Amino acid sequence: MKQHMQTMIDLLTSNDFDALLQHFSISSEPENIAQLAFLYLQGQKSIIKFGFYQQIATKWIDKKGLPLALISEFKSSDLLNFFTPVLQLEGNFNKTNDRQRNVLHYLLAGDQSRVTNVEPPFNYLRSMMLFERNESLCNALCQRDSQNFTPVEVYLYSNKNLSILATHELSALFALIEIESKQQVIDEANYQLITQNVAKICRSQVQLVNIELQRLLLIATYYKKPIQEIINDMNIIS
Repeated sequence: MKQHMQTMIDLLTSNDFDALLQHFSISSEPENIAQLAFLYLQGQKSIIKFGFYQQIATKWIDKKGLPLALISEFKSSDLLNFFTPVLQLEGNFNKTNDRQRNVLHYLLAGDQSRVTNVEPPFNYLRSMMLFERNESLCNALCQRDSQNFTPVEVYLYSNKNLSILATHELSALFALIEIESKQQVIDEANYQLITQNVAKICRSQVQLVNIELQRLLLIATYYKKPIQEIINDMNIIS
């Protein structure tokens, strides 16, 4: 085990939280990522100690700031749940990495290494926006990455899970689309890029492009186009 991790574990064991904070502060960013990953994994192992490890992670990042390298790791609801208090600090939802992507971009893109049945936590995000009035989260929903995609567009473009969303998640996604559309104009230039890539995903999964494909309904809702027009455009691409 690397020394910086051993030191962290020793300080955790002795409950020396001031020294823990100092140790995190002087560690490098890669070391910080490993230290935070340790806290996250420990929190997943124990419901009773989940809040304990979550609180430590929150204090560390409140002191030093969100490591930008952590942003691209947000690919699951579990990670979002653990780091939600962290992300609500000082507009961390709005912070971006070298691809100009924030946490929402990666969360909605999903795990690109495989086709997954895990749905993005649309309902969780909508609840945070509507009931906690999280302004930075609403702003993050409108941020564009280096490809000029918002988080919802990244979902439409690259999420490989073409399964039908659960009703509550679908309703929440519609609400997120509405929240975004009220804040900024939808960029029509991205429509062709998205339909081209979704057609590619469909081919790779031997998925028929027809009215039963829910992703088409979502694209139609986002860009305010007839579904049949989208089907025609995608069949031309195919």
